[in-house]
Amino acid sequence: MWAIPVLLIVGLAVGVGLLVLVSHPGVGLDGPEAESANWRRVDAEVISVLRAGHRTFLLVRFTVGTSLIRNDVRYPLPGAVPHAGQRVPIRYDPMSPARVVFDLQPHSSRSS
Repeated sequence: MWAIPVLLIVGLAVGVGLLVLVSHPGVGLDGPEAESANWRRVDAEVISVLRAGHRTFLLVRFTVGTSLIRNDVRYPLPGAVPHAGQRVPIRYDPMSPARVVFDLQPHSSRSS
């Protein structure tokens, strides 16, 4: 009889823990920025812009070898947002090219 309330409490605690991990960028499941220091840099073409609340996402496309990759990347800079057709610097994981982050490094130190 007491097993059901105990299971409900454990399930609730696990759910709250996952919610806390997911809600903090850079911690837990949502933090590719921290591990992207050695990812490859490339200029991607903006296809479209999506504003979701106070966050902005860019749908970009870029080539890796002979593959054309399309993915969303969060745009972290304030002010004017790039428009469709403009090229923006990104970094992608060579082992999984669909993992993309916006590259905040200056253009002068970039290499393709």
